Amino acid sequence: MSEWITPKPVRAAFFDADGTLLSFATHEVPESAVRALTLLRTSGVRTFLCTGRSPSLLDDVPLELFDACLTMSGQYCYIAGEDGAEDDVFLSRPIDRQDMEVIASQVEEGLYECLFMEPHRSYLSGHDALVDAAMKAAKMDPPHGEASWALESNVYQLNVFVPPEREDVILSKTHNLKLTRWSPNFADAMPADGGKAAGVAAALDRFGFTPDEAVAFGDGGNDAEMFAAVGTSIAMGNAADAVKALTTYATDSVDEDGILNACKRLGLL
Repeated sequence: MSEWITPKPVRAAFFDADGTLLSFATHEVPESAVRALTLLRTSGVRTFLCTGRSPSLLDDVPLELFDACLTMSGQYCYIAGEDGAEDDVFLSRPIDRQDMEVIASQVEEGLYECLFMEPHRSYLSGHDALVDAAMKAAKMDPPHGEASWALESNVYQLNVFVPPEREDVILSKTHNLKLTRWSPNFADAMPADGGKAAGVAAALDRFGFTPDEAVAFGDGGNDAEMFAAVGTSIAMGNAADAVKALTTYATDSVDEDGILNACKRLGLL
């Protein structure tokens, strides 16, 4: 294999959660990944979680390993407060209220099920085969909630449980929403001007880094924007070939020490 190189010294590293940090087999972060992030931070590299999950669904992630969290696909980005202090939120981009009214109405009509994500709570409208498959894969069990709750506070991201061929049911009725997908069971719905790239840009600006000084690790189609927002991008070995084609390099799978091996090959450790 050819030598891996980066255009500039790396000062920031962004990590997707499911399938990148979190193994779909064990539903845990491998010890090798914990070691890699710990060593990166020791060497002065800032580390960022960049996930589609909401802050309320991060129990499986060792948050102490990150300088900031870019959650709900970059719609809600914050530096966790210490010793009970409030989080320092540096990007907040909720879904348009008119679009939320459309989604809530469609869910109530029974067109599909939906996981609604707010900063401090996430709730699921109901269960069907797509929901059950997705929740089993991620080992998640969000509480039930009414779609009408989404009209009472800010919602930043949705998991809409429709197959790819039915996405137009949503897009044809909303005006400021886009969908990204890393699973056949659901699509992530977010503001049209949002996404992981916006979260990465906000984090780079907040910490004073340039894209060329950043690397990003991911495994799904919803990581494409994140890959494009940094100088060096790395696909996990468990990613699809179409995802690997979008990145600078491909490493081993999450269960084969992919993050640690990539950091070594990049000369970061």
